[in-house]
Amino acid sequence: MAQHHTGHGDPTCLPLRSLGLTLPELLVTLSVASILTFTSLNLLPVLIHSNRMTGEVNRFVTALQLARSEAVKQGRRMVLCPQTGRRACGQAADWKNGWLLFPSEDRDWQAGEPLILATPPLAEFINMRSGNQRKRIVYQPDGSSGGTNSSFTFCDRQELAKPRVICLSNSGRPRTTFTRCDGKPINCR
Repeated sequence: MAQHHTGHGDPTCLPLRSLGLTLPELLVTLSVASILTFTSLNLLPVLIHSNRMTGEVNRFVTALQLARSEAVKQGRRMVLCPQTGRRACGQAADWKNGWLLFPSEDRDWQAGEPLILATPPLAEFINMRSGNQRKRIVYQPDGSSGGTNSSFTFCDRQELAKPRVICLSNSGRPRTTFTRCDGKPINCR
């Protein structure tokens, strides 16, 4: 016959009433769980947009670094331009349709010429503005990008992800920042 332990005298046995939750304990537990669930659901879009923003910024930085290294490696000019969506260089500083990277002396890509990189468009909720309305980035055989210093601003249209700027120096080296290149706050409007 099984013995019934009430916990008296034996420190390893718990009283029967401590085996469950009381109504107030259950309500507090459910409240905490619902708050955590609600908070995590609200943060999910922020996390998704932030990760996508990071990915798009890194994709452009990678293209800049590839252009620079190919110019040095091949000993010739490399051009990075915004594409129109039909695998052609755009005539405006609109980089939303992706970009093309190719070797060129005339700064324009023609069908049949070598193409090193063609990227898909940016995520639909991300805007990319070019400072100085830069329509071409031309890397020289020494790795410099010539022209003036440039900036490329990435903004989330829904304002869920922090905006970022890629600063491109004449030396051809890009750097990423959460401010404008001069250190002032980013204005996405």
